[in-house]
Amino acid sequence: MSNDLTGHLDSPVPGESIYDAAIFLSGWVYAPDHDPARCRVRAFLEDDCVAETQLLFNRPDVCRHLALSPCVPTGFRMLGKTPTAANQAREVTLRLAASYNDGAEHTFVRQGLRLLPAALKRRPHGEVVRPDNTTLLHRENIYGSGPPIEQPSDEVGRLINEYLPANASVVDVGCGAGVYAPGLIARGHVWLGLETNPHCAEILERQQLPHRLVDPASRRLPCADQEWDCAICIEVLEHISEPELFAREIRRVIRSRALFSVPNIEVLPYLHEWAVVPWHMLEADHKNFFTRASLRSLLEKSFRRVEVFPYAEHPLRTRDGVTLHAHLFAVAAA
Repeated sequence: MSNDLTGHLDSPVPGESIYDAAIFLSGWVYAPDHDPARCRVRAFLEDDCVAETQLLFNRPDVCRHLALSPCVPTGFRMLGKTPTAANQAREVTLRLAASYNDGAEHTFVRQGLRLLPAALKRRPHGEVVRPDNTTLLHRENIYGSGPPIEQPSDEVGRLINEYLPANASVVDVGCGAGVYAPGLIARGHVWLGLETNPHCAEILERQQLPHRLVDPASRRLPCADQEWDCAICIEVLEHISEPELFAREIRRVIRSRALFSVPNIEVLPYLHEWAVVPWHMLEADHKNFFTRASLRSLLEKSFRRVEVFPYAEHPLRTRDGVTLHAHLFAVAAA
């Protein structure tokens, strides 16, 4: 049979890079005088079997090419993974072999590929979505809120520094772990964090950063009227049940200006063409989703003047090659 067996691998193509945890293969195979229903196709990387199928489907293009009856199944698809995770990128040989009811296995494709480590444990929520997870996942398993960030965004830090007056007193509303405090204090600002989360409060205490706890049941921030020159509110508004009241409270406690950052919902129509949703949009606690107009409209109810612009260039561009930004930044004058 080996002289009569023929086949082709459509994907991946020779030299293509593949991940160890997600190896998708598609192509076709045909052996005259053998029942396609008894065909088994297996894929090997070196000596490891990484995928297998016993289900062929009809490929009209192949039937035309081989002058076969249009109902002869020849096509296959397989999804596999390596038995053990790769620890570094390397060149490997992929071999595809087919067998029928005689038990003999015959190779019909042999080609080189580049195997890359998927490194799922180092990726966000890799443990949840690993391919060998047999647990049926529910909404609460996917849509979640992670731990507070403990490393500041360089771009956010730069924007804060550019729009804060020199040597200002600054209240950081929803400060989390206080990641922007050291930089602001070093630049001569007086900083205080406001936070409701007990875990974040423990971090602030441990780092000896000045802070006040906010009672979640209270409708007021624990600050006097116009106690602070400025406020910063970074990635907080999207979590607030009563954002209009919240913005009004921030206006009450400052004399000069407030700086806000929120996720930019405007990118979704453009990223839809790539079937992509930014991961931070999947936060379970997100209650509000902002466009530039809705953010400005909300803040203008409390502030004299509001300007909004985007930041944080998204790694993907539109299909037209246009740059997108994942977040909005607002400067609101008291």
